[in-house]
Amino acid sequence: MEILKKLGIVCLVLCTSACSSDDDSGGDMQDDINVASLLQSGKWYQESITSGSFTDCEKNTNIEFLDDEDFFIEVFDDDPEPCATTGLEAGIYTRINNNITITVGSEVINIVIDSISQESLTVTTSDGDTITFDKVQG
Repeated sequence: MEILKKLGIVCLVLCTSACSSDDDSGGDMQDDINVASLLQSGKWYQESITSGSFTDCEKNTNIEFLDDEDFFIEVFDDDPEPCATTGLEAGIYTRINNNITITVGSEVINIVIDSISQESLTVTTSDGDTITFDKVQG
């Protein structure tokens, strides 16, 4: 359960730190605005992870970025009962370029955004896992 929570937090952080592969400084401001807009475009649901897989239940875990600092994460787990939420938690995040720091309570997680679009968000955690999020629940 704790691992799922951390993965969800990492995904949120990654969502907020996405950047363009275009290193042209003239486009950085516009790219930053686009990334922020995409991150705040609704809920992001866990889809896949390189170190394993998510169950159908765990794919309901989602992160929603509300503004430049706040987010909500809702984690779903199969244990101890069939697919249940562990509740909605609020947190804060900061983004510098493609690096995001997510804080929920006393837990701090750092992630890096690899790519972001209207339908997909891919991040890398400090553990080296790549997590993909999408807009489709479950």
